[in-house]
Amino acid sequence: MKRAIVATDLSKAADLLMLTLPDLKNMGIGHITLLHVPIVSFSYTEYSGYSMMVHIEARLIHLKKKIAGMGFKADFTLREGLPSQEIVDFAKNTPNDLVVIGSKGYGFARRNLIGSTSLRVIQQSKNPVLLVKIKNIGKNHAGEDECGLEHTEFVQHPMLLTDFSENARHSFAYAKQNVMKHAQVVTILHVQDAISLRHHDKETIEKFNQIDSIRLDEMVESAKKVTNAKVAYRLAHGTIVPEIMRESKLGQATLIVMGKHGRSFFSDIVLGSTITSVIQLVESNCLIVPFASESA
Repeated sequence: MKRAIVATDLSKAADLLMLTLPDLKNMGIGHITLLHVPIVSFSYTEYSGYSMMVHIEARLIHLKKKIAGMGFKADFTLREGLPSQEIVDFAKNTPNDLVVIGSKGYGFARRNLIGSTSLRVIQQSKNPVLLVKIKNIGKNHAGEDECGLEHTEFVQHPMLLTDFSENARHSFAYAKQNVMKHAQVVTILHVQDAISLRHHDKETIEKFNQIDSIRLDEMVESAKKVTNAKVAYRLAHGTIVPEIMRESKLGQATLIVMGKHGRSFFSDIVLGSTITSVIQLVESNCLIVPFASESA
């Protein structure tokens, strides 16, 4: 049975992760573990004869019952420490489990970028990580900040980024196995870096185009074997991050699938500037698949 670890800080933003459960089921997930790391130590939660842990556990039990009512096996775990490190350490014991985390938790209305905990988890995790994009939608009638999901049905239109590296092939295989079956549209995107190609003549660039088109055609045919979705590729040319943002926006991609390491724009061992920019700036949810040897 496929499993997912849903990291929650029990905030309003984190509660929105429950809306992704139908699509997690579409991915074949059958067991959900809720993981909560309190923002204060367990010892500090005890004061004046009242334990905040009673409230925390009651909330987790409620969420567990809600998840079980949707047909999942469910449990929860409490850990103490730095949230990002505890999430990574807990998940590494089951490296095939999918880690699900929101882009924002407490303080979601005060920032537009990815929360520091979520970013550290993506940087350090040896598990695949699903980053669910959460946005500020304004104030409610009481003047309180409200939030919502950018996309609730994240498997509807996955966009797979590839640089044809071994790790890109690994993330493509992961998407074939776990994401594409229930998709309506699948897009495979390769961006030819204009900076890298600026010293090549037109004839050489045309050869590159032909080679890349053949590779992308092969990926399309491979994807069609596992899905009834409309599958197509996009071969873009320009500055990598803006092109990814443009293609995901125009194509209304609900999920960006990318490998964490490899050559070209997936090269940095702790997350290169390009992948960091992508997860910060695109509106789509992001699925980050670790390098194959790391998750082994």
